[in-house]
Amino acid sequence: MSIKDGFPVPHALLSWLASDTECPFKTIPGVFRETVRRWGDHPYVGKRVGKRFEFKTYNQVFEEVQCFASNLIELGFEKEDRVANYCNNRQEWPVIDEGAGYIGCIHVPMYPTLSQSEMAFIVKGSEARLVVAPDSDHLTRVLNVASECFHLRHVVCIEPFERDSVEVPEGVRLWSWDDFIQAGREALKKNHQQMEEMFNSVQPDDVFSLVYTSGTTGDPKGAMLMHANFVCQAVPLAKAVLGVSPSDYQLSFLPLSHVFERIAHYALMSGGAAIGFSKSIATVTSDMVILKPSIVPSVPRLFEKVFAKAVEQSAGGMRNKVFQQAIKVGREYREAKAKGSVSFFLKAQHALYDKLVYSKVREKVGGNVRFFISGGAPLRRDVAEFFSDVGLCILEGYSLTETAPVLAVNYPNKSRIGTVGIVPPYVEVKIADDGEIIARGSNIMLGYYGLPDATREVVDEDGWFHTGDIGEFDEDGFLTITDRKKEILVLSNGKNVAPQPIELALCGNLFIAQAVLVGNNRGYVAAIIVPNFEKLEGWAKDQKLSFADRDALVKLPEVVSMYKDIVRQVCEPLSNYENVRRIHLLNRELSQASGEITPTLKVKRRIIDSHLKDEIEAMFAGDN
Repeated sequence: MSIKDGFPVPHALLSWLASDTECPFKTIPGVFRETVRRWGDHPYVGKRVGKRFEFKTYNQVFEEVQCFASNLIELGFEKEDRVANYCNNRQEWPVIDEGAGYIGCIHVPMYPTLSQSEMAFIVKGSEARLVVAPDSDHLTRVLNVASECFHLRHVVCIEPFERDSVEVPEGVRLWSWDDFIQAGREALKKNHQQMEEMFNSVQPDDVFSLVYTSGTTGDPKGAMLMHANFVCQAVPLAKAVLGVSPSDYQLSFLPLSHVFERIAHYALMSGGAAIGFSKSIATVTSDMVILKPSIVPSVPRLFEKVFAKAVEQSAGGMRNKVFQQAIKVGREYREAKAKGSVSFFLKAQHALYDKLVYSKVREKVGGNVRFFISGGAPLRRDVAEFFSDVGLCILEGYSLTETAPVLAVNYPNKSRIGTVGIVPPYVEVKIADDGEIIARGSNIMLGYYGLPDATREVVDEDGWFHTGDIGEFDEDGFLTITDRKKEILVLSNGKNVAPQPIELALCGNLFIAQAVLVGNNRGYVAAIIVPNFEKLEGWAKDQKLSFADRDALVKLPEVVSMYKDIVRQVCEPLSNYENVRRIHLLNRELSQASGEITPTLKVKRRIIDSHLKDEIEAMFAGDN
């Protein structure tokens, strides 16, 4: 039985497949092979070694892709068999991705931060026959649950491991990465014709990847994404939006298991660009200085940290006055340029502050960035304006797993701060009567694997995918997201409160790192506040406050009073019913390890409601 049985291919996708598009290669391996033909000797994927990046060329990666695919054939893998990937971003990642897809197998990427039980849920649910682990720690987790995963027959570990220290269940074969690739290389001549036949049999409407949702609203579901879902976006984005060429370098640090980073990867790959992988989020800043990337996809958290650091370093005395004046001039210059009239005096001022301030900020991110791409969560307006004022363009977009992923994006020559951009030509987007954003087009998923009822809940009979987000278009077609439909707080007095804008406003204060509003079915709104502990601890020491640890710190009356004042100031412009009446200061950050936030830093509200049940109840004690 095919994985597609019971899930009719969307009419919009059939229309795209029949149309004369600008991309004649309608599978991802097809796009990759064409890139290899055109730019095979160009650098493709790199890793940091000391104070430089070492790259493999497109030709070198293509040779490994063929070896990977060859060994899959040798092991009896057939079209639609699932290959799971538990790895971090690394040079082997696209080999797994392209190698599986090359012969029609289905790639199942997983976040390397997933716990053992979360990983097992996906491996079992996807019926994966092979899992690739990056190191001995992840290998142990896979082997611990291998006997529960009835379809699993092969486990591959990329980094060296001690065979004697692991227990391999009966019926499962353990491979090192080098052995797996070498076995494919040895069988390549024998399997080459079959591999080409399988490559040619892969169709645009075949499922290319099972991408599991982050589980913010329930158990993760495997979105069946077809080759065409990605191709219809990657090539146009590379040409029309990013203007990708082989001279571009991308720094990749968001997980490739997330479709936002993945579509950026395909777009850059289709244009022959080079992609350098950060070892970890902790090395991103130094990686940018070394690699000097021209394109950097990111979530808003990175931009917020750069902004906060710039403000903090400019604090005090004349330095602060220069910084504030530079930002003022930058804003005036941006506004005048938008109107098409910049005075000679303003140009001169801008040139001066570019030398004194703006260029210094740009140097911190490598000095070569053409633009950043922001997705995964809303970007604060003040942060976007700051980057624009120092000459760094952020193209904010809107994406979901089920839409593979882009539904709207700002273009370099057509952008508007505070919006997620305009709708690309491959998809229709409109606002339903209740304010929900709905979409229909060639990028919409086939459905959730094994969950036809769940699919029908989000894709109606006319093919419209219901995003669950609330939004609005302005008169020029720019889309703004206002909140999540399921996250709207309905107070006991019947008033509706959209938490996201208020949370963003709270996080605009340098003393607040994270904020989560609560109050559904309650009489008022309350907030869980995670302090910026570095900033708070410095303030507390300046105030000569004594505290043993962070738990004691957040309970100090002076600290609680200060945060109440901050919240009061932020909420002053809001309606009375939107005001945050009570707060709880958390003594730790929300984390992926605890399951409270996703790998792209979105809040899992149902998990927070469970983990912080007592704290939330205390804020509403006596609520009438």
